[in-house]
Amino acid sequence: MIGWIIFGVVLALLAVLLLSNVRVVFRYENSQILLQLRWWFLQYQIVPEKEKKAKKRKKQKDPLRTTEEKALPKAKSGEKAPSDLKDQKDGKKREAADKQSRDLQEMARMAKDIFQSAKKPLKMLYRHLWMKKLNLQLVVAREDAAQTAIAYGQMNGWVYGAWATCSHLIHMKKGKVQVLADYLSVGDRLCLSFQLHLRVLFLLAFGIRFAGSFLWKQIKK
Repeated sequence: MIGWIIFGVVLALLAVLLLSNVRVVFRYENSQILLQLRWWFLQYQIVPEKEKKAKKRKKQKDPLRTTEEKALPKAKSGEKAPSDLKDQKDGKKREAADKQSRDLQEMARMAKDIFQSAKKPLKMLYRHLWMKKLNLQLVVAREDAAQTAIAYGQMNGWVYGAWATCSHLIHMKKGKVQVLADYLSVGDRLCLSFQLHLRVLFLLAFGIRFAGSFLWKQIKK
């Protein structure tokens, strides 16, 4: 009996975790950007980066010697460099160029496989993505009242047109959009904030589908 109770509690806890939301929080105000990743009580700040403790600089060894000089053998006083030194350099450069070309080709093939593997899982992810708590406030202010009125009318059309388009492209909830005119100051002001919500279940499904598709492509090769 106790075993079944523990199993039920574990199952309920797992369901709660899978059905919880991972949130991406974005805020723009006064040219300052805040971007955070949140899940329950956990929080990771992406922008701006937190100040890191300054690392002690390592003492530079022989700063006057270049990398090329270090790679070359020391010549004795009165002796000239070997005649085939130039050919040796050219050969190393060609080898480095060939290796770089092969690496770029491999990276291009890898990027293609990643894109093809992520295409369908990303569509699935997009269908379950929600934008919540959207708050957009645009204050229009120009040099005189006439310019402010003209700009206010234009901004109204652009902002509400973009709002209508976005509301058809992505699931939205609790959105608020305002365009205001300020005849007493100069300079437009924009405040924008929103949250993107995605359940852990769909994020996990995306990872499994993407990994399975990518690995299958590598196995076939």
